[in-house]
Amino acid sequence: MNPTLATLLTTSVTVIAAIMVLVLIFLIPVLLQVRRTAHEAEKLIDSVRLQVAPVSRDVGLISRDVKNIVQSIHRQVDRVEDGIETVHDMAVRVKEFQLEVKRRIEEPLLQLAAVVGGVKRGVEAISSIFCR
Repeated sequence: MNPTLATLLTTSVTVIAAIMVLVLIFLIPVLLQVRRTAHEAEKLIDSVRLQVAPVSRDVGLISRDVKNIVQSIHRQVDRVEDGIETVHDMAVRVKEFQLEVKRRIEEPLLQLAAVVGGVKRGVEAISSIFCR
């Protein structure tokens, strides 16, 4: 083998080895930082999981309560509508009753008043005749 070639080969291997060492020197802190970051991410995920579970349970309870409240409101609205309809029907019946009472009582009362007025005038007329 040629001495120049051997020297070139040795130099190349040495440069490659030096570059590998430098890459490893720079890569070790990066890998350590990646490891720390992964560990912190794992802690964060565990913490979030612990905090999300109660929150999601509470959200489920709240949504169920809201659903029950909305159903109750719907039932109450139906009852109020029924009550309003009943009151309206009663008002119509009362008005009809009022008209019927007026029809049955007003005319006889007017006739009675006319008769009483006539009797009064008759008594006054007879009284004035006798008083003269």
